Amino acid sequence: MIGNPTNSANGPEHRDAMLQTLTLSLEDPHGTLLGLDPVLEREGYSHDEILSAFGCIDDLLVAIAERKAAYLITPLTGAQRIADLDLVRRVLTEFGTLAWREYSSSIIALVRLMMAEGARSPDLRKRVYDAGPAAVALELRKFFSRAHGLGVLSVSDAHLAAEQLMGMLREPLYKALMLHPAGSATAADAVEPVAASIDLVLNGCARGQA
Repeated sequence: MIGNPTNSANGPEHRDAMLQTLTLSLEDPHGTLLGLDPVLEREGYSHDEILSAFGCIDDLLVAIAERKAAYLITPLTGAQRIADLDLVRRVLTEFGTLAWREYSSSIIALVRLMMAEGARSPDLRKRVYDAGPAAVALELRKFFSRAHGLGVLSVSDAHLAAEQLMGMLREPLYKALMLHPAGSATAADAVEPVAASIDLVLNGCARGQA
């Protein structure tokens, strides 16, 4: 088990270590149905430590959502040049694989925490949504817009293209929440559904160029 750091300092490094520990704890989505308390207890953190480092529980959850979003958009923001369709496909495949894996594990846990914690804080769900899913969708829209501006893709509505792709990549999240408990997803599990989702979107963009 990942333990609570012994360093009692409240500086940025300690806060980041706590955030990393709690974010990694969400890789197992099964223990989050009752709220955040079981997660904190499992990792050995007290409410006083969380309040000292983050200000409040809500800010912790927002920080986790921001961290997950920053991880997911790395392929999109790291692509400095979008030279051709093959590069677009590679970037989207890397992004899609990360998203599929996260929507199969830790994001399930984060959504369940929102379901358990959201009732006590009316604006918490919106804050987490803005910090997480909305931020990821924005970067995906920017990527499609860049590809369109460079003539690599023909995307008349970058917002719609991003929403269509994200909707398909969220399939494991929908299944886990609505149909059955989450299983252990691997990179191999994501290959076919991610490739199929990207092909659908890119084929539509190709038809737009005709």
